[in-house]
Amino acid sequence: MPGPRRNVFRTQSIPSSLPKQRLDGGPQSSLPAAGGPGSFSSASSACYGPGGTAGQSGILTASGEGSYFSAQSVGHLDESDRGIHLTTLIMQPRHAHIPDVGLDSNLLFELVAFIHSVMVLCLQYINLYKTVWWLPHSNANYALNFYLIDINLCGILVIIMSRRVIFCFYKEICCSKTNHNGCLYWVIYLIKHLIIAAILVTFVYCTYQVVLKHSLKYSLFLCYPLVTYFILFRLNMKPLFGSLTAQSWSNTQNKNLYLDGTPRHQFREHMSREVPTHICTMSPEAIREEAEMLKTDFNGRVTQILFNSMLCAYYMGCVPLCFAQNTLYYDSWWVGQYVGLVWVGTFILFTVHYMPVKYLDVFHRCSMHLGHWVKVEGRSAHVPYTAWSELQVWPQEAFVKHVKGLFKAVGYNNAAEPGNGSHSRFYFMFQQPLRVTNLVLGVAAALVLYQFLLLFQASQWNHILTQAFLLFSNYYVFFKLARDRFLLGKVYKDG
Repeated sequence: MPGPRRNVFRTQSIPSSLPKQRLDGGPQSSLPAAGGPGSFSSASSACYGPGGTAGQSGILTASGEGSYFSAQSVGHLDESDRGIHLTTLIMQPRHAHIPDVGLDSNLLFELVAFIHSVMVLCLQYINLYKTVWWLPHSNANYALNFYLIDINLCGILVIIMSRRVIFCFYKEICCSKTNHNGCLYWVIYLIKHLIIAAILVTFVYCTYQVVLKHSLKYSLFLCYPLVTYFILFRLNMKPLFGSLTAQSWSNTQNKNLYLDGTPRHQFREHMSREVPTHICTMSPEAIREEAEMLKTDFNGRVTQILFNSMLCAYYMGCVPLCFAQNTLYYDSWWVGQYVGLVWVGTFILFTVHYMPVKYLDVFHRCSMHLGHWVKVEGRSAHVPYTAWSELQVWPQEAFVKHVKGLFKAVGYNNAAEPGNGSHSRFYFMFQQPLRVTNLVLGVAAALVLYQFLLLFQASQWNHILTQAFLLFSNYYVFFKLARDRFLLGKVYKDG
């Protein structure tokens, strides 16, 4: 009797007298368990996104009906035949549709951030120069000792924090599409440059007065953030005014395409409201490059968020303490705690603006294409595997041999490189669409709750006033985060 045929893979019609091995997960399925000897789980082809249903798996024929195959022969395929078989199991992920959410314009956000910064400065001065004017024998006639506040220092701090709103006004209002030959354009052009010149002159004058009044040692407190800026951004001056470098797909020229016709990412300068775009593709090279581009954009936004929140907390919270009079008494624990609360609140404020709902959805979509690999530890001699190829997208539960070991595919589609830590972190962060939003919302909720406790325990009028105004600012951010969380929860639940 001739032995069993090996290294053969074919689709075949099974006679009605034999039990059919279906790929739809029906009760008649008799496939071996995934990972067993001589088997490959049919669940590896179930590549569906949010809203997909279980059982959408199997090899699809031209008519869309499930075909049948001999499960016994899969484990004995040679490398080339098994690669062809795995390729047929790949399906395009389905993505949930995110409805349009009302977002603040760049100019409105910069105006809100500027007002927030000025409010923080005023509240810190209240903590420093408060009085007890209501007492009968008090020498103070007002709630604050205004004569102790350095007006020139205030001018420097306000101008530094207004740089973003001025630049945004310059870009969005003054550079609108108008007739360059018209009279209105030249009037706006003249007024614009006169305002900028007046601001620069005021900044130089205030700086000169501060250097004369205080020693050079104290004046250097104003320059410390510049060291951090050059460490983070080097000589690039665009992040100082809120510009980001984002990626977008562009297929206008053939040189921007891969060999299979997939468009490449292109860099362009934009303001923070715009987000990169995503394109569904089965090209593993394009998927990995998109993940790399998105990672670069995400790191740039996080750097901007950290720097701007630190800048607000330092200039509006710490610098007034550095220039306070030596004989001035204030509650060190309270003002230090206030600086920390300002930093966290500003961090959340910028995070909500730089990472809107659709921005995070782009990362989730990319993670569904990128996939993830888990290293198989121990001896797995009976597990059928294929040599990993960078030119192929692998289905779920596929086993591949890489130079770093034996790996098993976890995602529905897997274009990531096995053992690549950057790809693993990307998948971990964005595979769950609500992970980042839940994290930021949790921090915002903890901040609001902590401020409520401080407000409940406060007994001094300046403590009550500062926490009330900070809570008012944080309510705005918390509302937007809760709205985004509710929206994403409904989309991915109903999708």
